[in-house]
Amino acid sequence: MPNSMVRRAFMAAVVGMGFATIAAAAPVIAAEAPVVIPATAAEIWKAIDMHIKELHADIDKGVVRNAHQHAFAIRDLVQALPTHSAGLSPDAIAKVTEQSKFVDTLAKRLDETGDANDKPGTVANFTKLEGVLKTIRANYPAGT
Repeated sequence: MPNSMVRRAFMAAVVGMGFATIAAAAPVIAAEAPVVIPATAAEIWKAIDMHIKELHADIDKGVVRNAHQHAFAIRDLVQALPTHSAGLSPDAIAKVTEQSKFVDTLAKRLDETGDANDKPGTVANFTKLEGVLKTIRANYPAGT
């Protein structure tokens, strides 16, 4: 076999192995930063309100693919409320804890509709989320 043919065969093998390695490599998925939980319920509500405002803005712009970022941040913040609500009665804390399950469900739905680029579905789930948040917020005195 002439030298040039050996060289071509070798290069083809090397390139082929490179493609096989690339194809076998696991996809790289960017990890999202964990949500920072503020120290007080009042600060948690401010953070929730910020995410609500940003999600409204995204939906108004027609950008629903990122809904999960805000939805899961809101979910994490709501889940932290019971342990940051020392001023609430045990009954109110139990209500907040129970209602946070609905926030978890709606965050998952917002993730699904956002990933599907389903704006009407995202709007419907976001409206439900806002209603649940209003119910949870009713357990907190004004200013907390």
